[in-house]
Amino acid sequence: MNENPQIQEIHTLIQSLCADDYNALLNQMNLDEKAINQAADALHRIIFRERKINQDVVKHGRTSQGRQRYLDKNTGRTLSDTDRSIVSRTKKTYKQWEQYIRLMLYGLSLRKIAKEIDISTTTAFAWRHKVIEAIKDYQEEELLSGEIEMDETYFLLNMKGSWKHKRMPRKAKKSGAPSMYRGISNEQVCVLVAIDENDRILSKVIGQGHPTKNEIWRACQGHIEPNSHVTTDSKAAYVEVSKQLECSIVQIPSGKQTIDGYSLGVINNYHSELKTWMRRFRGVSTKHLDGYLAWFRFMKYLTYQMASNTHAGHALKYSISNDVAMTINDIHNRPFPVDILKPYQHLS
Repeated sequence: MNENPQIQEIHTLIQSLCADDYNALLNQMNLDEKAINQAADALHRIIFRERKINQDVVKHGRTSQGRQRYLDKNTGRTLSDTDRSIVSRTKKTYKQWEQYIRLMLYGLSLRKIAKEIDISTTTAFAWRHKVIEAIKDYQEEELLSGEIEMDETYFLLNMKGSWKHKRMPRKAKKSGAPSMYRGISNEQVCVLVAIDENDRILSKVIGQGHPTKNEIWRACQGHIEPNSHVTTDSKAAYVEVSKQLECSIVQIPSGKQTIDGYSLGVINNYHSELKTWMRRFRGVSTKHLDGYLAWFRFMKYLTYQMASNTHAGHALKYSISNDVAMTINDIHNRPFPVDILKPYQHLS
């Protein structure tokens, strides 16, 4: 068997050591091994501590690797501490995951993150989407109330990804290429955003082109408290939706910035920050757009609610407390939230 040249070199170096130096090296290696194992075990202990609040579980033997297994008394299902978590089937340490999330929140590219924490770009990509899946429902149960600004913004349909076994409905575009159509068309993906006076946020993909009242209603239903006050642009659809929501409404006429002291300044600023933030990714596939909207919303909540030096730790603890069962195939095969054929039917 051919031995690794680096190992051969280490063997040669060890043979040249005196007895005292050899013993000192051996002691150091034992300490390093203990530190590495403790770091890996720490992640499992922290995960279980964060997750056990939500699970009625008891100890139930050990895995073949000697790690504790648990029994969910409600379902009779056995599980490990990492079962259905973002770190399931990974062998990385708590420190690496914390560092990954910190760099992810800072907006570093996948290539830079991968180099910084010594993982592949494929792994960095998978981790990103696992974290997004874990945080996507953050504070979703909080209803928007009081004074609410609501408006839509648009992103060009992006079909970035693998099309090896499928035919794209149009020719591939270079990053940053304009739409085939002027103005708002079905090639523009409509994103509805609403923000209330307490900085609670609703943001999601609702359709293509100008939104209909049904699309707006489906996005808002169950997320806005009755008797709130909504400020929107002049689209008639918002009037109908406000009635369904049992909210009062003020609409800003086209060409005006304010009316009776009401404006869309907060929502316009949010749209601007969102667009600027999205540009760093040089194109996000529309199939992942809702996830990136949730990621940006999550970061805004962190900014509003806690000190910056606690963001990464809170993000990690929240992420690992949620169930996430996702493979790389699940990520690549995620369905588009809109009809990607609709804008290009005339080309077929």
